[in-house]
Amino acid sequence: MSNPPSLPPEGYRIPSQNKWFRHGLFLVGMPVEIRQTITVKKPWFTWIFSSLLVLCSIAFWVDPDVWRPLVFHPASTGLTWWLGAFGYTFLHADPLHLAGNLYFLLIFGNNVECRFGRRRTMGLFFASSVTGAFLHGLANVHPLIGASGGVFGVVTFYALLFPHARILWLPFGWMVNAGMLLLGRKFVARGMSVKAFIILYFALQFLLLHQQIFLNGTVSALAHLGGGLAGVVIWWAWKKNWLP
Repeated sequence: MSNPPSLPPEGYRIPSQNKWFRHGLFLVGMPVEIRQTITVKKPWFTWIFSSLLVLCSIAFWVDPDVWRPLVFHPASTGLTWWLGAFGYTFLHADPLHLAGNLYFLLIFGNNVECRFGRRRTMGLFFASSVTGAFLHGLANVHPLIGASGGVFGVVTFYALLFPHARILWLPFGWMVNAGMLLLGRKFVARGMSVKAFIILYFALQFLLLHQQIFLNGTVSALAHLGGGLAGVVIWWAWKKNWLP
Protein backbone atom coordinates (compact mmCIF):
# COMPACT_ATOMS: atom_id res chain seq x y z
CA MET A 1 0.00 0.00 0.00
CA SER A 2 1.38 3.42 -0.93
CA ASN A 3 2.08 6.19 1.52
CA PRO A 4 -0.58 8.88 2.13
CA PRO A 5 -0.54 11.79 -0.35
CA SER A 6 2.02 14.51 0.15
CA LEU A 7 1.18 17.90 1.57
CA PRO A 8 0.78 20.77 -0.91
CA PRO A 9 4.00 22.42 -2.17
CA GLU A 10 3.54 25.26 0.34
CA GLY A 11 3.45 22.68 3.14
CA TYR A 12 4.51 25.11 5.87
CA ARG A 13 3.16 28.48 6.88
CA ILE A 14 3.61 31.13 9.54
CA PRO A 15 0.97 30.78 12.29
CA SER A 16 -1.83 33.30 12.32
CA GLN A 17 -2.03 33.70 16.11
CA ASN A 18 -1.26 37.04 17.72
CA LYS A 19 2.45 37.22 18.53
CA TRP A 20 1.74 38.24 22.14
CA PHE A 21 -0.36 35.10 22.55
CA ARG A 22 2.52 32.99 21.20
CA HIS A 23 4.98 34.77 23.46
CA GLY A 24 2.74 34.13 26.47
CA LEU A 25 2.67 30.41 25.72
CA PHE A 26 6.46 30.38 25.34
CA LEU A 27 6.83 32.23 28.63
CA VAL A 28 4.97 29.50 30.56
CA GLY A 29 6.98 26.73 28.89
CA MET A 30 4.69 25.57 26.11
CA PRO A 31 6.13 24.80 22.65
CA VAL A 32 4.84 27.11 19.92
CA GLU A 33 4.90 26.43 16.18
CA ILE A 34 6.85 29.20 14.43
CA ARG A 35 6.61 27.51 11.03
CA GLN A 36 3.69 25.11 11.14
CA THR A 37 2.41 22.52 8.72
CA ILE A 38 -0.73 23.07 6.70
CA THR A 39 -3.69 20.86 7.56
CA VAL A 40 -5.80 19.97 4.53
CA LYS A 41 -8.60 18.05 6.26
CA LYS A 42 -10.42 18.00 9.57
CA PRO A 43 -8.54 16.11 12.35
CA TRP A 44 -11.66 14.45 13.73
CA PHE A 45 -9.84 11.80 15.77
CA THR A 46 -7.71 14.43 17.52
CA TRP A 47 -10.73 16.57 18.33
CA ILE A 48 -13.01 13.74 19.46
CA PHE A 49 -10.33 11.98 21.46
CA SER A 50 -9.36 15.23 23.18
CA SER A 51 -13.00 15.67 24.19
CA LEU A 52 -13.06 12.14 25.59
CA LEU A 53 -9.97 12.89 27.67
CA VAL A 54 -11.74 15.89 29.19
CA LEU A 55 -14.97 14.01 29.94
CA CYS A 56 -13.27 10.92 31.39
CA SER A 57 -10.86 12.95 33.52
CA ILE A 58 -13.67 15.06 34.99
CA ALA A 59 -15.67 11.90 35.74
CA PHE A 60 -12.57 10.43 37.40
CA TRP A 61 -12.19 13.47 39.64
CA VAL A 62 -15.86 13.29 40.63
CA ASP A 63 -15.87 9.55 41.46
CA PRO A 64 -12.39 7.96 41.36
CA ASP A 65 -13.59 4.53 42.53
CA VAL A 66 -15.76 3.97 39.45
CA TRP A 67 -12.84 4.66 37.11
CA ARG A 68 -10.13 2.93 39.14
CA PRO A 69 -10.08 -0.19 36.88
CA LEU A 70 -8.63 2.01 34.11
CA VAL A 71 -5.60 3.00 36.22
CA PHE A 72 -2.49 1.11 35.11
CA HIS A 73 -0.95 -0.98 37.89
CA PRO A 74 2.44 -2.46 36.94
CA ALA A 75 1.89 -5.54 39.13
CA SER A 76 -1.36 -6.48 37.40
CA THR A 77 -1.57 -9.37 34.93
CA GLY A 78 -3.75 -10.66 32.12
CA LEU A 79 -6.84 -8.72 31.12
CA THR A 80 -6.42 -6.30 34.03
CA TRP A 81 -2.97 -5.34 32.74
CA TRP A 82 -4.26 -4.69 29.24
CA LEU A 83 -7.27 -2.74 30.51
CA GLY A 84 -4.94 -0.49 32.48
CA ALA A 85 -2.41 -0.21 29.64
CA PHE A 86 -5.10 1.17 27.35
CA GLY A 87 -7.31 2.89 29.90
CA TYR A 88 -4.82 4.92 31.94
CA THR A 89 -4.44 7.41 29.13
CA PHE A 90 -8.03 8.66 29.62
CA LEU A 91 -7.46 9.70 33.25
CA HIS A 92 -5.52 12.67 34.65
CA ALA A 93 -4.49 13.70 38.13
CA ASP A 94 -5.69 17.31 37.96
CA PRO A 95 -6.71 20.06 35.47
CA LEU A 96 -3.10 21.19 34.92
CA HIS A 97 -2.04 17.64 34.04
CA LEU A 98 -4.94 17.37 31.60
CA ALA A 99 -4.36 20.81 30.06
CA GLY A 100 -0.70 20.08 29.31
CA ASN A 101 -1.46 16.84 27.49
CA LEU A 102 -4.38 18.38 25.61
CA TYR A 103 -2.20 21.24 24.41
CA PHE A 104 0.48 18.93 22.98
CA LEU A 105 -2.12 16.63 21.40
CA LEU A 106 -4.07 19.43 19.75
CA ILE A 107 -0.99 21.32 18.52
CA PHE A 108 0.86 18.33 17.06
CA GLY A 109 -1.80 15.66 16.66
CA ASN A 110 -3.87 17.56 14.09
CA ASN A 111 -0.89 17.76 11.71
CA VAL A 112 0.01 14.10 12.18
CA GLU A 113 -3.58 13.00 11.58
CA CYS A 114 -3.80 15.11 8.42
CA ARG A 115 -0.71 13.47 6.91
CA PHE A 116 -0.79 10.01 8.47
CA GLY A 117 -4.52 9.33 8.44
CA ARG A 118 -7.15 8.97 11.15
CA ARG A 119 -6.92 5.21 11.68
CA ARG A 120 -3.12 5.16 11.69
CA THR A 121 -2.92 8.10 14.10
CA MET A 122 -5.23 6.28 16.51
CA GLY A 123 -3.00 3.22 16.25
CA LEU A 124 0.10 5.37 16.78
CA PHE A 125 -1.37 6.91 19.91
CA PHE A 126 -2.43 3.67 21.57
CA ALA A 127 0.71 1.76 20.56
CA SER A 128 2.73 4.55 22.18
CA SER A 129 0.53 4.44 25.29
CA VAL A 130 0.92 0.67 25.73
CA THR A 131 4.68 0.82 25.12
CA GLY A 132 4.91 3.62 27.69
CA ALA A 133 2.96 1.55 30.23
CA PHE A 134 5.23 -1.44 29.59
CA LEU A 135 8.45 0.53 30.17
CA HIS A 136 6.94 2.24 33.22
CA GLY A 137 6.17 -1.16 34.71
CA LEU A 138 9.73 -2.44 34.25
CA ALA A 139 11.16 -0.12 36.90
CA ASN A 140 8.23 1.28 38.82
CA VAL A 141 5.57 -0.03 41.16
CA HIS A 142 3.50 3.15 41.24
CA PRO A 143 0.15 3.36 39.37
CA LEU A 144 0.13 5.34 36.14
CA ILE A 145 -2.41 7.75 34.65
CA GLY A 146 -2.25 10.40 31.93
CA ALA A 147 -2.09 10.60 28.15
CA SER A 148 1.53 11.73 27.97
CA GLY A 149 2.93 8.37 26.78
CA GLY A 150 0.66 8.40 23.73
CA VAL A 151 1.14 12.14 23.26
CA PHE A 152 4.93 11.78 23.30
CA GLY A 153 4.67 9.16 20.57
CA VAL A 154 2.62 11.56 18.45
CA VAL A 155 5.06 14.45 19.07
CA THR A 156 8.05 12.28 18.16
CA PHE A 157 6.30 11.13 15.01
CA TYR A 158 5.54 14.77 14.16
CA ALA A 159 9.22 15.70 14.47
CA LEU A 160 10.22 12.91 12.08
CA LEU A 161 7.36 13.53 9.67
CA PHE A 162 7.76 17.31 9.39
CA PRO A 163 11.53 17.96 9.58
CA HIS A 164 11.21 21.57 8.36
CA ALA A 165 8.81 22.71 11.08
CA ARG A 166 10.19 25.18 13.61
CA ILE A 167 9.32 25.36 17.30
CA LEU A 168 9.75 28.13 19.85
CA TRP A 169 10.52 26.46 23.20
CA LEU A 170 13.11 26.33 25.97
CA PRO A 171 13.15 24.00 29.00
CA PHE A 172 14.84 26.37 31.47
CA GLY A 173 11.87 28.02 33.18
CA TRP A 174 9.97 31.26 32.85
CA MET A 175 12.81 33.52 34.00
CA VAL A 176 15.11 32.39 31.19
CA ASN A 177 12.22 32.55 28.73
CA ALA A 178 11.39 36.09 29.83
CA GLY A 179 15.02 37.10 29.31
CA MET A 180 14.96 35.53 25.86
CA LEU A 181 11.83 37.49 24.94
CA LEU A 182 13.66 40.69 25.88
CA LEU A 183 17.14 39.94 24.55
CA GLY A 184 16.91 37.06 22.11
CA ARG A 185 14.67 38.50 19.43
CA LYS A 186 16.28 36.53 16.62
CA PHE A 187 15.67 33.24 18.44
CA VAL A 188 12.12 34.25 19.36
CA ALA A 189 11.39 35.09 15.71
CA ARG A 190 12.92 31.90 14.28
CA GLY A 191 12.65 29.35 17.06
CA MET A 192 14.55 26.10 16.70
CA SER A 193 14.32 23.25 14.24
CA VAL A 194 11.88 20.55 15.22
CA LYS A 195 14.83 18.12 15.36
CA ALA A 196 16.53 20.26 18.00
CA PHE A 197 13.24 20.50 19.87
CA ILE A 198 12.73 16.74 20.06
CA ILE A 199 16.38 16.11 21.04
CA LEU A 200 16.07 18.61 23.88
CA TYR A 201 12.78 17.09 24.94
CA PHE A 202 14.28 13.59 25.02
CA ALA A 203 17.24 14.91 27.04
CA LEU A 204 14.82 16.39 29.55
CA GLN A 205 13.16 12.99 29.92
CA PHE A 206 16.48 11.43 30.93
CA LEU A 207 16.82 14.04 33.68
CA LEU A 208 13.29 13.18 34.81
CA LEU A 209 14.21 9.49 34.61
CA HIS A 210 16.85 10.00 37.28
CA GLN A 211 14.23 11.59 39.51
CA GLN A 212 11.74 8.83 38.80
CA ILE A 213 14.10 5.97 39.65
CA PHE A 214 16.28 7.42 42.41
CA LEU A 215 14.25 10.26 43.92
CA ASN A 216 10.75 8.78 43.78
CA GLY A 217 9.60 11.39 41.24
CA THR A 218 5.94 11.58 40.32
CA VAL A 219 6.47 12.09 36.56
CA SER A 220 6.96 8.86 34.60
CA ALA A 221 9.81 9.59 32.20
CA LEU A 222 9.77 5.89 31.28
CA ALA A 223 6.21 6.24 29.95
CA HIS A 224 7.33 9.25 27.91
CA LEU A 225 10.39 7.46 26.55
CA GLY A 226 8.34 4.37 25.75
CA GLY A 227 5.88 6.48 23.80
CA GLY A 228 8.68 8.23 21.95
CA LEU A 229 10.31 4.89 21.09
CA ALA A 230 7.02 3.64 19.66
CA GLY A 231 6.74 6.83 17.60
CA VAL A 232 10.19 6.23 16.09
CA VAL A 233 9.46 2.56 15.29
CA ILE A 234 6.09 3.34 13.70
CA TRP A 235 7.60 6.16 11.62
CA TRP A 236 10.36 3.80 10.41
CA ALA A 237 7.83 1.08 9.57
CA TRP A 238 5.75 3.64 7.67
CA LYS A 239 8.77 4.83 5.69
CA LYS A 240 9.45 1.19 4.79
CA ASN A 241 5.83 0.93 3.62
CA TRP A 242 5.14 -1.90 6.07
CA LEU A 243 1.98 -0.47 7.59
CA PRO A 244 -1.46 -1.48 6.28
